[in-house]
Amino acid sequence: MSKQQASKGLTELIGRALMDEQFREKLFIDRTDAVKDYSLTEADRTALDQLSRDDLQQNAEVFGSQAAIAISIKIKGTF
Repeated sequence: MSKQQASKGLTELIGRALMDEQFREKLFIDRTDAVKDYSLTEADRTALDQLSRDDLQQNAEVFGSQAAIAISIKIKGTF
C-alpha cells in the first residue's frame, strides 16, 4: 500500500497556515473562502476536514520556534 502525497496546492496551503496566524484562523472560520485560491483534490479536502485546529496550532508553534532558532544561528554565524 502506498501513501498518497499531498498535492502542491495542499502543501502551499498548509505552509501558509503554519506561517500566517490570520490565515490559519480563516481556514477554520471560513474554509470555503480560505481555500478558493488553491487547487485542491478531493483527497486534499478530506485531509483538511480531518485536520484539527489544535494540531495545526501546535505544528505552527513548533515550526515558528525552529524558524527562529535557524534565523538566530544564521545571524550569529554571519558576524
